Amino acid sequence: MNDESKNESDSERGVYPVWGNVVLLLMRLFVAYIVIPAGWKKLSGGHEGIEGFSKYVASLGFPFPLISAYAAVLTEFFAPIFYVIGFGTRLASAPLIVTFIVATFVAHGSDVMSLNWGEFGIPLAVLICCMVVAWFGPGSFSVGGSAEHED
Repeated sequence: MNDESKNESDSERGVYPVWGNVVLLLMRLFVAYIVIPAGWKKLSGGHEGIEGFSKYVASLGFPFPLISAYAAVLTEFFAPIFYVIGFGTRLASAPLIVTFIVATFVAHGSDVMSLNWGEFGIPLAVLICCMVVAWFGPGSFSVGGSAEHED
């Protein structure tokens, strides 16, 4: 097997170069660094806790604001833990993507329209990182990750 066909078969299998795995690791750690403290703050009672957040969710017009608030907060706290260890990242990405679509385009919708990057830039960056991790998986620097297998 020549080098060209070997490289082609590696790319078909989804094996990334080291820098690709490093980028995926950094994206996973960025999401965890931003999202876990936000979820913990709401769970532990900071900024009026989950009740205050549910009032904010109700002001956005969501039905069942307390249930929606708990779903968002539990997603913000627990899903990034899977990102840190690199296990179940694609499954954990789904609720994170939904949560950050809402955070970016509903909660910060007016900021998006006025291009106020200070308010919606971070939720948008988290959303993009979650979409990339959902698409490419956790990379080799994860629990069960290896250079030969990328699921």
